[in-house]
Amino acid sequence: MKLRLLALTVLMVGSVFPARAQDAMKVADELGAKWQAAYNSGDAAAIAALFTTDAVFNAPSGAALSGHEAIEKAIGGRIKAGWTNETVTVKQASMMGNVLWAVGDYAITGSGENAGKQTGGKFGEVLVRDGDAWHIVMLTANTAPPKQ
Repeated sequence: MKLRLLALTVLMVGSVFPARAQDAMKVADELGAKWQAAYNSGDAAAIAALFTTDAVFNAPSGAALSGHEAIEKAIGGRIKAGWTNETVTVKQASMMGNVLWAVGDYAITGSGENAGKQTGGKFGEVLVRDGDAWHIVMLTANTAPPKQ
C-alpha cells in the first residue's frame, strides 16, 4: 500500500511540474509578443505598462532604470534613434506561485540612419502576477559582443 501511495505521489508530482513549465513558457511567450507588438508599433508607453510601478530595468546600455516614466523615456529614445524593430525569443521559463522567471534572446534592427544595422543580446526577467495579469518586476538585458 505504501509503495502504491509513493508511486501515485511521484506520478502526480511528475505531471504537475511539466505543466507548470509549459504554463511559464506560455506566459513568458505572451508577454514577449506584447513587448514586440508595442515596440514594433513605436508605443513605448505600452512597453512601460508591462512593468510594475516599482520595476527595475537594467538596460543593455548599463543604465539602471526604475519606474514607468524612466523606462518609457529610455525605450522611446531608442526607437526615435532608429532602432525600430525588435524580436524576442524566450528560451526557458519557470514559475513558482505568483513569480515567474524567463531567459532568452532579443534582436533589434534599425531603420533610417540605422538601416541595415542590428544589435541584440540576452535577457533575464522576473514577472509577478497581479490578479490575472503578469508584470515585469525586473528585466536585465545585455548586448552581445560584435561578431568577429
